[in-house]
Amino acid sequence: MKCCFAALARVVLNMLSRRNGCAGKKEKIEMQGFYRIAAAAPRLHLGDPAANAKELARLAKDAAKDGVAAIVFPELCLTGYTCGDMFFRDELLDAAFAAAESFAAKTANLPLVSIIGLPVAEGPAIYNAAAVVYGGKIAGIVRKRALPNYGEYYERRQFTPAPADEPLSIFDVGGFRFGVEICEDLWTPVPPSSLMAEGGVDVVFNLSASTDFLGKSQKRQSLVEQQSLRLGCTYAMACAGSGESSSDAVYGGCPVIAVEGRTVAAGKLFSGAPQIVAADVDVAAARHRRRSTSSVYCSHPVPGVRRQLVTLAAKLPAATPSTVSRSPFLDEYGEDRWWRKLLDIQAAGLARRMASAAIGRLVVGVSGGADSALALLGASAALDRLGLERDNLLAVVMPGFGSTKATQDRAVALAEAVGASVRVVDIRESCRKHLSDIGHVKGVHDIAYENAQARERTQVLMDLANMERALVVGTGDLSEIALGWNTYNGDHMSMYQINASVPKTMVLAALRLIANDSKGSLGDLLRRISSAPITPELLPGAAANDSEARLGPYELHDFFLYHYLVDGASAATLRELAQIAFAGEYSHDVVEDTLNKFLRRFRTAQYKRNCVPDGPKITLSLSPRADWRMPSDM
Repeated sequence: MKCCFAALARVVLNMLSRRNGCAGKKEKIEMQGFYRIAAAAPRLHLGDPAANAKELARLAKDAAKDGVAAIVFPELCLTGYTCGDMFFRDELLDAAFAAAESFAAKTANLPLVSIIGLPVAEGPAIYNAAAVVYGGKIAGIVRKRALPNYGEYYERRQFTPAPADEPLSIFDVGGFRFGVEICEDLWTPVPPSSLMAEGGVDVVFNLSASTDFLGKSQKRQSLVEQQSLRLGCTYAMACAGSGESSSDAVYGGCPVIAVEGRTVAAGKLFSGAPQIVAADVDVAAARHRRRSTSSVYCSHPVPGVRRQLVTLAAKLPAATPSTVSRSPFLDEYGEDRWWRKLLDIQAAGLARRMASAAIGRLVVGVSGGADSALALLGASAALDRLGLERDNLLAVVMPGFGSTKATQDRAVALAEAVGASVRVVDIRESCRKHLSDIGHVKGVHDIAYENAQARERTQVLMDLANMERALVVGTGDLSEIALGWNTYNGDHMSMYQINASVPKTMVLAALRLIANDSKGSLGDLLRRISSAPITPELLPGAAANDSEARLGPYELHDFFLYHYLVDGASAATLRELAQIAFAGEYSHDVVEDTLNKFLRRFRTAQYKRNCVPDGPKITLSLSPRADWRMPSDM
């Protein structure tokens, strides 16, 4: 059968339909939002489309068994990329089209979209194309726009680029939208996928036959990561490998999948065996992030560029992610030696504030806990940055009703280890007098009893700062700010809050890593502090002061916070993700109770966040001047 692009185009046009609103089961799938995406490197039979169709169908069936919703294969995978002038011959073109139909028939019953590469003839022109296959039919054809004609590539000898006025196709399968581009398209200054962005693509598939030489694979992976980051989507690339001709170049066959700037799955170069790499991608989360980062959609429409929506009546499997990180903040922001950069950001922000206020001294309340330890280190680094002696840092230790000798000793020792000046101010008598003055019942350990101490400590720090002509450095972290686990106009307030965007789990991880880099007593102190129970020490008795016993585990709260803010996850999604990430660690009841506390406390603590002090953004910021704006009366 003669392959005719016009005939294929009619198939596409017949499948176009107006997109209906989401309802019922479809809405449920979109609420879950996870789909398993795959890229494959099959074993190629050069110049034998029928054999290649069988190989692709076998891999597609394996992928479907694994719950894959969509899979991409390499460029010209039905024939082989290196067929050269054989592409001019009708027998190869006819065999390729017949193989595409055969592949469609073999995969007709799979709940899987496949994107395969083949040459497509139309009149005197031959196109390097991709076929989108689903339900036993070729649902769409995408033709390559950028044909490389340099180095080892000479595609313009055999192929014609897609017409300039051909609209870009965006395929809608109900759960997600995807676009397709072919190899060199990505290497151009403005890839087709960049023009698709305003159409809301969730996934971009790239069929590639990129050759491999020293350094090439790293550049290719970097391009995939950058484009996925730029578009805020998933980018999956399949590369030609074993079976291509090695006359003048070698093909490594290393498929790669990146999500928003990070490679999440990659195969092996020169494996010699067929490969499928898959990743569970959270389409709903990516859509949320694109909505809240409007630059993807703010560009003006490109003149002459039209986008056609191709709707596939597809029922694709929604994936349940097999693995979910327990520490999303560390995964997102934990780049190489990140704790040093964290201190650098704190120091740079605080030093700038000190310079603008013409102030050369700092005051920090030090409790012997993790937050104040990190704040003390950041404040010390700021003084170093300004070339000031560290005794310009006044560390104030303020024993209260729940303070223990161990924590107070650690606080003093830590201050001395960093070279700060130390002052101990016992606030117990002042708080007793205050509580008596307001008629508080003696022996009642209520919220007023706790908050009186937090506010007294803040008053001490503020007044000492006035006396010393200094700035009060706040110690509260992002997790406490999110939960409202701070006292309004107490530890809630400072003159510069350097931990304000560092979550509790990251504070603890930073202290452990800094300890490993520290010599002498400082390293030992930081290790002891990072492994100690988390407590504000406002109540008598260790059990009463255990923050995690009252709130739930901080690693759960930080997990919920990240996915709630960054991914826009619903309560149901948060619950499901936590059950996967913390399986065997926390029971369903602990997850449920902690989630309920997180949601309730986060929503009711906005009035505190709407008047927070300045502080540097290091991960996410809940300041109303940065990442989060919300009415206090929500």
